[in-house]
Amino acid sequence: QAAASTLSDLDLQTHLAWHWLEGSPHPENDKVALKEQALGFVIALVLWYGLDWIFMAKSGGMNAFVLPPQKLAQSLLFQEADDAAPAAATAASTANLAKNIVGAGVLSLPAGAAKVVDAAEGEFGHESCILALVVMYIFFGALNAYGFYLIGEVCELTGARTYQEAWTKTLGKRLAWLPSAASLICSFTGMVACASVVGDTAFQLATSMSADFIPKEMLLNGIATCVFLPLCLLPSLSPLAFASVLGLVGVCILAFVMTTRCFDGSYALGGAFYSDARAAVSGLSHVQAAVQDPSVGLFQQIFIFAAMLSNAFSAHFNAPTIFQELQPQADSRGRSSRLPEFATVTAVAFVLSGIVFGVITVTGLETFGSSGSPSILQSYSPADPLVWLARIGLGLCVLFEFPLLERCFRQTAVELFGLPKWLETNALTVMASIASSVALACMPGFGLDKASAFGGALGASLLIYVAPALMSLQLRQDRETKQTVSETRWDMVLRGVAGLGSALGGLGVAESMQA
Repeated sequence: QAAASTLSDLDLQTHLAWHWLEGSPHPENDKVALKEQALGFVIALVLWYGLDWIFMAKSGGMNAFVLPPQKLAQSLLFQEADDAAPAAATAASTANLAKNIVGAGVLSLPAGAAKVVDAAEGEFGHESCILALVVMYIFFGALNAYGFYLIGEVCELTGARTYQEAWTKTLGKRLAWLPSAASLICSFTGMVACASVVGDTAFQLATSMSADFIPKEMLLNGIATCVFLPLCLLPSLSPLAFASVLGLVGVCILAFVMTTRCFDGSYALGGAFYSDARAAVSGLSHVQAAVQDPSVGLFQQIFIFAAMLSNAFSAHFNAPTIFQELQPQADSRGRSSRLPEFATVTAVAFVLSGIVFGVITVTGLETFGSSGSPSILQSYSPADPLVWLARIGLGLCVLFEFPLLERCFRQTAVELFGLPKWLETNALTVMASIASSVALACMPGFGLDKASAFGGALGASLLIYVAPALMSLQLRQDRETKQTVSETRWDMVLRGVAGLGSALGGLGVAESMQA
């Protein structure tokens, strides 16, 4: 009521303000007063709609969008499609999966690829290195898609509806905490990546609008206090579901902008933005020269980049939810099964995501080479209008994606460590989780690239490679008495995938934490 009363008074004052200023003896002071009233109008408007939004969520006017700890695989980003036609359900599930795969982690891929190429160009040509990168994308994309499909196959055979349940029904309860621990790591590193991107975007915006230097840490702490904290304290996160759509659109815009700038020569010698890019590259080169380790070789860079790719393609904890969204269809044997449609959804989503990732990586690499920053958007000129379009889209995406990851991280931590349930909604718990991720994002030397590599190596490797292969192997051993030659070969493939995932996890963590 107070907000509504303030709005009505300010509306009348604003309507009469210009007539009042015309005959005023002190127009400058009066203009300042008018600006203060306009600011009060904006604050009252935000207060009015914000309180209405929260009261609607508390009274049930909005559907609860909270992730139960026992059902973490029921993603915050999915919509129900049970009543839709099979084709519509397949298309919706494909879009949902693509939204989950594509995210802020793609910004670190050009820098990781550039380090691999830089380490390999002494022995191989540039074209050979680019071809090798494409082969890596195909290999790891296919491996990630295969792991995603294996989780759906386990859900089909066991009736599991969550990742945790699929693990328990195949491998037992002894190590059932491992998927939750991996999800905890992925959620936290995702929070750090989002905070890093938001801080970089805010810093670029502040630098372009003001000549005064404002530290990135100060901006990020202000955003965490004024934006992250209120959003994370919301009782319902359903209004933030549009962030997934915004993220997919933002990444596609980024791919278009980077491709355009790569081919039009704006950042090449003599280009419109060459001078800005040259200054940024010069400053970055001094920093890199001061910290570069001569012992860092091709082997290390390949494992770090493989961990980044694993993190970029990671969406496997939500595979059971995607599987349950699909409607059963009759297979070639006349049995009702979701697996054929699930295979289609998996293949299409991973192929499309891989194409977007490849375009962003190759165009960023060809534009800036080994001098690109850990977050590729930082390499572009602040005066480039097309890049600002991509910056704003991705900035808004990660700004609203952060509360979704924080809610998952907080509830997973409470469940995993057996803490009291009331801590899930405690304000101090929310502040502690936000502060820890923001502090790590502000730590020197731990940027977007290292967060992506560490999360991909330590958390995603288990969810993507090791766990799906082990669950599928256990099911094969339980249901088969005598294996054919073909089945024996597939078992060897599964053991190889599990071993590769373990190696990528261990070596990736060790290499990504070095200078």
